[in-house]
Amino acid sequence: MNKDFKEYYYNFKHVFDIRFNSIIYNKNYPKILIDSLNYISDTGGKRLRPFLVCECASLFDIPIEKSIFAASAIEMVHCYSLIHDDLPAMDDDDMRRGHKTLHNQFSEDIAILTGDALLSDAFYLIAKNYVEANMVKKLVLLLSNFSGGSGMVGGQILDLYPISDSKDDIEYMNKLKTGALIKCAVLFGAVLGQADKNKENILLQFGDLIGKAFQITDDILDVNGNEKIIGKKINKDKSRGKLSLIDHYGIEGARNEALNHINEAQKLLDIFGDKATHLIQLTEYILNRRK
Repeated sequence: MNKDFKEYYYNFKHVFDIRFNSIIYNKNYPKILIDSLNYISDTGGKRLRPFLVCECASLFDIPIEKSIFAASAIEMVHCYSLIHDDLPAMDDDDMRRGHKTLHNQFSEDIAILTGDALLSDAFYLIAKNYVEANMVKKLVLLLSNFSGGSGMVGGQILDLYPISDSKDDIEYMNKLKTGALIKCAVLFGAVLGQADKNKENILLQFGDLIGKAFQITDDILDVNGNEKIIGKKINKDKSRGKLSLIDHYGIEGARNEALNHINEAQKLLDIFGDKATHLIQLTEYILNRRK
C-alpha cells in the first residue's frame, strides 16, 4: 500500500470509527445489546464500504460530515451480514478479525438480534439524517435492493445452495454476495452528490469491477493467506467442498483476472481527474491486500 495512502486510509478509519461508535450507541437499548454492538464496533474492520461512500461523494464535493451517515448505514448492514454469516447455521465460524465471533462471545440468540438491530437501524439512520425526500427514497431503495433477496441475501443463499459449480454461477453468486454492497456504496456517493446519469453509470461499473477483484483476492487469501494476519481460518471453502474461482482459474490465473478488473476500474475514473486519486489507490490496495 502506498505510504501516503496508507496514512490517509488509516486516518479515515480512525475518524470513521469514532463517529460510528457514537452513531450505533443508543442508551435506551438493553445493556446486553449495547455490549454486543460495542464488541462488534471494537473489533474494527477494513471499513472499505464506508470509505467508498465518502470518497465517491467527495468526487462531487460532498463533505464527510454529510456522507458519514450513509457510510455508517452501509457499514451497519455489512456488520449485520457478517454476524449472521458466522452463525452455526451458515458458515459456523469461530473467529472474525482475530476475535471470537459474536455468537461465541455472547450467544446465538444475541448474535441474531444484534444483526437484526443493525439492519433495522441502518434505515432509521438514513431517514433521520437526510431531509430531502427524493434523496432518502433513493438511498433506501438502493440499500434495500442491494442488501436483500436480489442482492447480498440472495448471494448468501446461493453460497449455501449453489446452482452449480460452473464459473458463471460462481461469478453470479459473488456478484450478489460480495459485489452488491460494494456497488451500493459507490452509488450512495453518487446519490449524495446528485451525479448525472453518465457519472452514476460509470461509478456503478467501477463498483462492479472492484467487487469482482475484491472477491477474487478473498478467494486467493482463503487458499494461501496467513491466518494470523487475516484473523480467521483459511481453506474454509475447500474443507466444506465448495468451489471458488480459484478452482477454475488457478492462483495465477485468478490474480491476472483480478488485475484486469482493477485496470478497467481505474480507467473508468479518468473522467474525475485528480479527485479520484484516493479511489485509484484503493483499487491497488484491494488487489494487493493481505487480509
